[in-house]
Amino acid sequence: MSDRPRVYRTEGLILRRRNLGEADSVFTVLTANGAKLDAVARGIRRARSRMRGHLEPLTRSQLLLARGRTLDVFTQAQTLHAYRGLREDLERSALAIYCAELADRFAVEQAEQPGLYPLLLAVFDTLEAGAPAQVLRWFELQILSLAGYDLQLDACALCSARLPPAETLLAASAGGLVCAGCRAAAGAGRLLGVPAIKVLRFARGASLADFASLRVGDDLGQQLEGALGDVLRYHLERDLLTSRYLAAVTRLSREAPPTASPDVE
Repeated sequence: MSDRPRVYRTEGLILRRRNLGEADSVFTVLTANGAKLDAVARGIRRARSRMRGHLEPLTRSQLLLARGRTLDVFTQAQTLHAYRGLREDLERSALAIYCAELADRFAVEQAEQPGLYPLLLAVFDTLEAGAPAQVLRWFELQILSLAGYDLQLDACALCSARLPPAETLLAASAGGLVCAGCRAAAGAGRLLGVPAIKVLRFARGASLADFASLRVGDDLGQQLEGALGDVLRYHLERDLLTSRYLAAVTRLSREAPPTASPDVE
């Protein structure tokens, strides 16, 4: 007989929802310990539901759940942070939804990953405060590291040789940058220029605030987006569903010119 309590409380970020039947919805939640759970909210689509608004995607909530045979059931929900600055801005909501899907893909059902929840909170807070879209690259590198997929950026991922300051292949299957002599053995990849490599190395150890203040031009940003997109696709074995949506929103809403900040040469 299980010794788990029938009713339990947790804090969590609502990642996504799907409708069930005429009035119910199933929500995917990233909990404070980094585990993922799916639970059902009975009658939440009815106008009088007390939990409406407390379980919206991109909301941080305090939750009370009862264990069920197949799905646990929400019995109470209270908003801790509504992230209205994200949800009411088209571009920022698209950025946050992308990050939520990425966390969803790397989180494991009922398996704790303690660093994942504060990581997602940090990027949500920073995006809501007005950080540029480039912070997604920082988030991607950090989540890859949490999942055990650290990119080798300081030496050749295959032979450990020193890398000269020159255009270098980033190969996801090799686990990072590879020297010219190992390109044939590395498989498919993407050539990165020196500025892109510098940004990746900086992002790996920089705080989110420091990375957000870095000036990254459009061309360099697109190069980094494509390179890390290749790595994520390799490890997840699929494209993120929100990638096309984010790309479409980004085309419609261009960011204001950045303020003075450190340059990448």
